[in-house]
Amino acid sequence: MIKDYPEEILITLQKPSRYLGREPHFPYKDWERADLKVCLGYPDLYEVGRSHLGINILAGIINASDRYLCDFVFAVYPDMEKALKERNIPLLSLNYKRPLREFDVLGISYPYELLVTNLFQILELSGIPFKAEEREKGYPLIIGGGPCCGNPEPIAELFDVIVIGDAEEVILEVLKLLENWKTGSLIKSELYVELTKIEGLYVPLLKNKVKRRLFIPKGSLPMHYSIPVIPLAHDRVSLEISRGCTRSCRFCEAGFYYRPVREKSPQEILEEAKRAFNLTGYREASLMSLSAGDYSCLEELVDLLEKEFYSSEFKEFVFSLPSLRVGSLTPKILNFLKKGRTSTLTIAVEAASERLRRVINKNIDMDALFRDVELAKIHGFKRLKLYFMLGLPTETEEDLWEMTKLYSELKKSFKGGEILFSASIFIPKPHTPFQWERQITLEEAFAKVKVLKDKLRDKFKAHNPKQSLLEGVIARSGQELFSYLQSVYKKGARLDSWKEFFDYTLWEETARELGLELRDYLSERDPLKPLPWEHIDLGVKKEFLLKERKRAYEGKYTSDCRFEPCVKCGVCKGKIKNYLARESQVEESQDKGIKKSLKTLSLQKEVWYEIYFDKKGPAKFLSQLEVLRLFELYLRREGFSLAYTQGFNPRPKFVCSEATSVGIEVEGEFLGIAFREDFDEKLLLGREIYRGLKIVKVKGKGFSKPLIPERGVTYLLELKKNLNFEPLKEDASTVKIEELRDKNLIQIIPLKGGFSILKFLRGIQGIANPLEVFRILKIYI
Repeated sequence: MIKDYPEEILITLQKPSRYLGREPHFPYKDWERADLKVCLGYPDLYEVGRSHLGINILAGIINASDRYLCDFVFAVYPDMEKALKERNIPLLSLNYKRPLREFDVLGISYPYELLVTNLFQILELSGIPFKAEEREKGYPLIIGGGPCCGNPEPIAELFDVIVIGDAEEVILEVLKLLENWKTGSLIKSELYVELTKIEGLYVPLLKNKVKRRLFIPKGSLPMHYSIPVIPLAHDRVSLEISRGCTRSCRFCEAGFYYRPVREKSPQEILEEAKRAFNLTGYREASLMSLSAGDYSCLEELVDLLEKEFYSSEFKEFVFSLPSLRVGSLTPKILNFLKKGRTSTLTIAVEAASERLRRVINKNIDMDALFRDVELAKIHGFKRLKLYFMLGLPTETEEDLWEMTKLYSELKKSFKGGEILFSASIFIPKPHTPFQWERQITLEEAFAKVKVLKDKLRDKFKAHNPKQSLLEGVIARSGQELFSYLQSVYKKGARLDSWKEFFDYTLWEETARELGLELRDYLSERDPLKPLPWEHIDLGVKKEFLLKERKRAYEGKYTSDCRFEPCVKCGVCKGKIKNYLARESQVEESQDKGIKKSLKTLSLQKEVWYEIYFDKKGPAKFLSQLEVLRLFELYLRREGFSLAYTQGFNPRPKFVCSEATSVGIEVEGEFLGIAFREDFDEKLLLGREIYRGLKIVKVKGKGFSKPLIPERGVTYLLELKKNLNFEPLKEDASTVKIEELRDKNLIQIIPLKGGFSILKFLRGIQGIANPLEVFRILKIYI
């Protein structure tokens, strides 16, 4: 049985550390005793998918049950895919290192259209057939979910069942039902019928009508807090402060998919922040919401967080608000963001002209925008990023010129700062008032981008129109697209959300071969004809969407039902309503607060320690920066008080040797660390930070900053053939090796039994790269 990826594969990879898994603090359970094994997948690379809030919420819920266990899986880089296929090795789960076919359930989040080819990659590398109808017992039940499942049809054949809406409650109901299936009391066709009886579940093979499942929070949920092995794209704690939005922006699928608004109380958010920081060692958190500026108790939340984390003692904690609405900024909020070392203010404007903002229901006061800009300048912000959409219904060339005019006006108001405009192409998404509109063609999109690029130059960036075209095709298609998506994957499409891997030619050629006209999917739809997703009921009435479409063309705003009377969209019934934090009461927790070790004194002493550690086994595939990050998180979690640098972006005070090459085992590597207080050296001795990353010696240095030891590195090699110690004269690169040998910076000592010792001594310019030396000497390890 394969228990891990072979080292001979990992050593060849561009970034082997993304596949190491077995994360610190992962809640392992006995594999054989678990009633059900669940693997949650995200169709992107580990460093992107691992920070996804949804899979961490669900993993926390599943692992909180004694009867179930849960792990993760992610898409892989092309070099890993190639290596697995060449060696006929299956894709393994992240922590248990089990093939996916050994799990009972594979749940995959599908949040973005261009992740679709990665869904096929995960299944193919696991030996799982693409279509549900081809899978009987012996394969995991595959469950889909996420915003793109508002129209599940293009990819529906892949899934056994799809969750429409929130999965927090429905996941345990599904698992309970699956236990009966696993024990043999249900055949798969009967299981499908039973699944349709659970609200929020769509079974594609039965084509049942389904109503969205809505989760009404009743207190904090268990969250998954194991420690990612490498830095993530969003390497921080994610704190969901609210879910849903009722602004009714007519282009926004998320606004209709997630409504009504459900806010957490400030106290609940504070307790989650303390718990997350204590368990992970992180010192940065993002306050997550579709529109954080609309959170009804934002200033009260800021007060609580400042009191706990930003008193005169604290220096290193960071909080960010990723989505702010024009007019929601106040001096208090800007001060809070500034303390978190945020120097960029990001605002979604969407349209520069008042006429077009009325069309899309983006009720923004331009005077408020300029007040926000003035406040940002006063509070020391150096950069403004404004987001827009191109190709919106009724858009004219005049609307584009309004963007350039707005840029000029902002530049005058924000002197000394940088202003960036970013735009994406409008896509008429399902379940929105604009779902019947046309999407502009590729030629139109490039023309609009050129107008703005010519005027704004490097201060304007646009999402790739070719990617937007495909997003629109996938978003509004039906089941007929599945064979196309499968074919484009087989042709080589992978990681299409990454600009370095996106190849529009593959998509174009595949469409031509199948006789598919992509342009047809961009056309306007007849409101009287059924749409591919009409059997999916999000609770928003079709009549409301049509009414909103009419109001768009009339240039009329629709109010926000959080603050104004109900707009009769159809969602709210009984207990289903907007839940605002200002209306809730949550008792203050008895939690003593953040660990003392997680605080940093502004006036701190520095007590230095020399740490010597081994980097063996899986840890040898970690880079030096990855090792330092794991050390910081570990020490903070375990109660050691680190000293930090002063200034805008405090960092732990580390002194380390020249980085050794990834893939090489190291014994006794040096690391100097500054702490805020003395401690018994035995407290750290023998600690294992990660698999094979172990502290073997600790030496207190008092207030003296340690010097990097002037010593070499010795490598013991087991060779596959006799080593020729004389470099080949015809290879010019060997001159460098000869010079190092002449200076006694490299010593080669042959031993018996196929072993040799290579000693690399430290010179003025550091240590020679051993892998480069091995290559030149034609050493085969």
